[in-house]
Amino acid sequence: MGLEQFKPFVKKRKEEVKQNNEVLLYTRVSSKDQETNKSLKHQMDEGNRIAKEQNFIITSTFGGTYESASGDISRKEFMKLMTAVRSAKKKPFAILINTISRFSRTGGSAIALANELQNLGVHLIEVSSGLSTVTDEGRLEIYRRLINAKQENLDRLKITIPGMRKFLEEGNWLGNVPTGYDQFGPRVKDIKFHSATQKIVINEEGKKLKQAWQWKLQGEPDYIIIKKLAKLGLNIKKQTLSNIWRNPFYCGVCNNSLLDGNLVHGNWEKMISEKDFLYVQEILKGNHFGYKQDRANPDRPLMGFICCNECGRKMSGYEVVKKKVHYYKCQKCKGVSINANITERAKGIGANPLFQNLLNSYTLDSTLIEPFKAQLKLTYDTFTFSSNKEDGMIESELIKLEKELKALKTRFALNPDIDKETYLELKQDFETKITDLKGKVPKEENTISNQDNYFQLMEDVVQNINKYWVSNELETQKRIQELVFPDGLVLDVKSRTYLTKKVNLIFQAAKEVSRVSEGVNEKRQPIYQLPSTLVAGAGFEPTTFGL
Repeated sequence: MGLEQFKPFVKKRKEEVKQNNEVLLYTRVSSKDQETNKSLKHQMDEGNRIAKEQNFIITSTFGGTYESASGDISRKEFMKLMTAVRSAKKKPFAILINTISRFSRTGGSAIALANELQNLGVHLIEVSSGLSTVTDEGRLEIYRRLINAKQENLDRLKITIPGMRKFLEEGNWLGNVPTGYDQFGPRVKDIKFHSATQKIVINEEGKKLKQAWQWKLQGEPDYIIIKKLAKLGLNIKKQTLSNIWRNPFYCGVCNNSLLDGNLVHGNWEKMISEKDFLYVQEILKGNHFGYKQDRANPDRPLMGFICCNECGRKMSGYEVVKKKVHYYKCQKCKGVSINANITERAKGIGANPLFQNLLNSYTLDSTLIEPFKAQLKLTYDTFTFSSNKEDGMIESELIKLEKELKALKTRFALNPDIDKETYLELKQDFETKITDLKGKVPKEENTISNQDNYFQLMEDVVQNINKYWVSNELETQKRIQELVFPDGLVLDVKSRTYLTKKVNLIFQAAKEVSRVSEGVNEKRQPIYQLPSTLVAGAGFEPTTFGL
């Protein structure tokens, strides 16, 4: 009996059935430099050509930019492609790729992704060769090429890594520079940053960040630093600032992984010294070298207000917990430290009592109230007179310029032979001057609505300013400090004396009244001849600390 009768039972080989003719197109280059050449356009054109030949319809394109294929998850466009395939209800037949290395260079991970696509019924088609995962042979060849792409990357690294390591060891930097720096070099894309050799400098943003490092050293919390930077015109996110504090690049140290765990001093400008950078790391850890640091501490109301006499930096504060003694300290200058108060362990007069003594020198005795009131009124009247006189001069000049402009327009209208270009130039000059003067004219009269009440309040303040500072809460103390000494104070730790930068005019007047009164003969009627600088000084403002 022959086998012909069993032919109906023969199992036919299962052939790949094309579900549809819809495909996706993915293009990619590996560097920003390649993005400017015609590679992406060539990949797009070749993809459209093969689609036309194979009767495919390209429904979507992905990529179109530079993304390194050494990683898959890090490629935004690539992940968009994979997400689109995974979420599509109707799967595309294939993904068109010019060469399979454009798909990925991750080796085993790339094969896993190709296998995932295969299970979803989506093939890979290499446009340049026509190779695809439709057949078993084609699939194996695609997998082999994905492994070869990984090997090519490894071979390249063997050649380039020694040169890159040497470049780093010479103090140079690889990759983008952090926030606050501009990088000059031979391969920089922006022509204004082209240079024969690498040069990394602090830019305008960096100058503001440099100040932020000092605020951090003084103990300022990040949210305050962010607000201060915003006032300077630099908006920065909390996480970005946190990353900045932890990046040794800012103190001139390179920690690139290619250095195999070694560190190198970089050739770029530092924003902060290595010592201060390490101190910031301790602050971030909450370790203050045995000191307890707190900016809002009632035992240290002058923290952040008084400045070091040697470097001008604002002094911070700390507490030696075991001794229960508070100190003010300059973070930069060695040995510049002073106890905050007088204690058994710190017998020298402290910064707080010194400040009380200073305030006391600006406190007015009750017997001198009348002369002070007279001086205060004279100062106010003179200041107001001077201000009004200046305003009058501005208004007179404004009227004069407006008349001259009107006359110029009239002459041009009546005499068409006048050169129009000259006329427009003169007209613009007049209009600019008029606009500038109008901006200087005060919108409101500079007066105090209730002068008597204000003077009475000032009498109370100048008689009791020291008492108010001692008896009030921390916030009020700080407001008093800023009221009397608006530019802060400089503290000479060695001589334990304060150097005043600027004193509120009212308290300066009170001190001058007291000084002049000391030389007056008690048997004669006192005559107070005060310095002219007090009579016509700027800064006479009805400012109080909200008592």
